[in-house]
Amino acid sequence: MKVMFLRHGESKRQAKQVALDAPDAINVLSDIGIEQVKVAARAFHGNIDAVFASPYTRTQLTARIFLQELGIKKPIIIDERLREIDYGYHNGEIPKKVELTEVAIQQAAGNYEIRFGQTGENKREIVTRFFEFLVDIFNKYSETDSILAVSHGRAISILNHEFCEINNMYSEHGGTNNAQIRTIELTPERIANIIQRLKTLTANQH
Repeated sequence: MKVMFLRHGESKRQAKQVALDAPDAINVLSDIGIEQVKVAARAFHGNIDAVFASPYTRTQLTARIFLQELGIKKPIIIDERLREIDYGYHNGEIPKKVELTEVAIQQAAGNYEIRFGQTGENKREIVTRFFEFLVDIFNKYSETDSILAVSHGRAISILNHEFCEINNMYSEHGGTNNAQIRTIELTPERIANIIQRLKTLTANQH
């Protein structure tokens, strides 16, 4: 089974067309973001058996445009586990802010407990919810070939790196661009590795 994680297209907040603290309902895709998604869809080749998106407007719009461009009619299933990272007191700010970058560097180096914005999520919590999503998808959609999951850049990058690490695969530490797809291939052996990592994360919880 392939799970294709697609980052949403550029949002109006990213394009500085709305305020950083603008409500989710108006933080839709910019014109550039819409075109990014259409370009990604035109470059896509393959099947899509089920579609998931985070609870945010920009991811749901991305999923809708992507499917429309491909001429595919599928319901979009909202899954809370695909949500944006909780950045604590930095929520609503630019994710590339220095303090956030410093936390991200420590997380990439293996610190699972340091939190974004002191009260936000840590790496353990982010990895846990995405890994639980993968296990559920594998169990519930075992007869399907390809799943599309629309989520958020840094969360997708953290997931991809962790998945590659536990399966002894190469992973770059780079970010995930707007409308970029990162594909995860699931097998029974890899699901077993995910479940083992989930047990470790739970056991090491502080």
